[in-house]
Amino acid sequence: MKVKNKILLIVVFFISFLVISLILIYSLYKDEINLIGNNFELLINSSSYKLLEEKNRNIDVLNYDIDIELYPDEQKIFSDIKISGMLLKNESKQIELDFYDNFQIHVLQLNGRETEYSFDDETLIVKSAEVIPDSFEIRVVYEGTPKNLGFGSFTFGREEDQHVVYTLNEPVFASTWFPCNDTPADKAMINISISNDSGMVSVSNGKLISIENKEGKVVYYWSTFYPISTYLITIYSAPYQSFSQQYISSLNDTMSIDYYVLPEKYEDAQRAFSDHPNYITVFSKLFGEYPFIKGKYGVAQILWNQGAMESQTITGIGTNFISGAKFFSDILIHEVAHHWWGNSVTPKSWKDVWLNEGFATYSEALYWEAAKGHEALISTMASFRVNDESETLYNPKSEIFSSMIYNKGAWVLHMLRKEIGDTLFFNSLRNYYQKYKYSNANTYDFKKVCEETSRMNLDKFFDQWLFTGKGKIEIEYDWEVKKLDNKSKEISISILQSQDGYSCYNFPIDILIKEIDGNESLFTYFITSLDTVLNVRVA
Repeated sequence: MKVKNKILLIVVFFISFLVISLILIYSLYKDEINLIGNNFELLINSSSYKLLEEKNRNIDVLNYDIDIELYPDEQKIFSDIKISGMLLKNESKQIELDFYDNFQIHVLQLNGRETEYSFDDETLIVKSAEVIPDSFEIRVVYEGTPKNLGFGSFTFGREEDQHVVYTLNEPVFASTWFPCNDTPADKAMINISISNDSGMVSVSNGKLISIENKEGKVVYYWSTFYPISTYLITIYSAPYQSFSQQYISSLNDTMSIDYYVLPEKYEDAQRAFSDHPNYITVFSKLFGEYPFIKGKYGVAQILWNQGAMESQTITGIGTNFISGAKFFSDILIHEVAHHWWGNSVTPKSWKDVWLNEGFATYSEALYWEAAKGHEALISTMASFRVNDESETLYNPKSEIFSSMIYNKGAWVLHMLRKEIGDTLFFNSLRNYYQKYKYSNANTYDFKKVCEETSRMNLDKFFDQWLFTGKGKIEIEYDWEVKKLDNKSKEISISILQSQDGYSCYNFPIDILIKEIDGNESLFTYFITSLDTVLNVRVA
């Protein structure tokens, strides 16, 4: 998910003696110059944060069959849902699912038989008089108006005189419109049919199987070839016009890239979206082949005025961010990158949200580095400033979508690249992707892959930047030059760490000496103490 705003950042600062410069390349973001960047913040307060707690349920959902009829004029849905899965523990007489209790339930069956149920807050408890078999199927038929929570979990919107229906489930609001195990850790397959008025085009995850006209309605049938987490399941339904491009993989597989926009945005969208084959090609080379090649990639226009959401195989983007001048390419790049980081390799819990947002944010910089060169990498990284640093990057307690998660997450990856070197860094990303593709991982899993690939102990790195440390390096520095003889001099540089968020950071630092005559010397040191004096001798 990406939200566009303006923020500030600088990552490099200088001291000068004649033309001598000290460059702290590794150190994290000094806030001294105004630049353009990205900021995104959703506050999860203490009363709603409990929704993000890990659920220790004894089920593994394997498949959702979702039949949903949309009634935009009444702002209601009628749904018939079948949930198939396995029990992970024996001797159970009930199954818990996430579901809000504001619907009128007409049918609730367990393995083909009517059964009792109750609600406990946003938990649907399906009860059985007997021990439930290892496998189960729950059917729920219901109607009503879904609650609109989070970023707009289920929205009946209007664009002038046009209905636009869309969902945004992240992080735990799929259960506002269908019963599910609403956690990123329980991936399943889905089949989804969407019925709406005959002038509407309905879009969802996976591949379009068929379209059927039925009693003045049109029904679109979609199906996935790959497992999906509930927060990535979506429906978009509007009087869309569509167009397509193609992506050809390294193995010459051809995949459709499909776009769905309202008529007034059609020309802008053709220009705005035209670079998607390049985005997918670059990331496939960097990380491994696009993970949903048997399905599609697509973008659909929605009315969300804050950015875009990476619903699996079909990104939803707000009207205001479809620009024929390509002003918002970074948003599109970010959402494509999520199909590796978040959609294919999905966090085990929201403690690890930086594995989604930090990775996708850094991928923006990696794309521009591949497309435009090293200077583009530098300028893009310079746009990622962190404003609020009161949380650890791993397991933040209140703000799981703050700019810190996105931008510090990107900087941590960039610093890891410096720590272990380009070759080992990109090998680590590819190994991580291959090992956890279509499944779930956490920060400890990522750390282990990086250590196995680099053969380095990264305990200190991960502790200071993810697990314990809050904030950034803050440095006070001074320097003096001593003449040693007629031909050489020594520059003594004092570096004092003065931050509050962590006792002592360990980090590499590059020092570039530029002299009046044009000579340059580059030195690399590794800082391991609060108070460090570096003596650099130059001829």
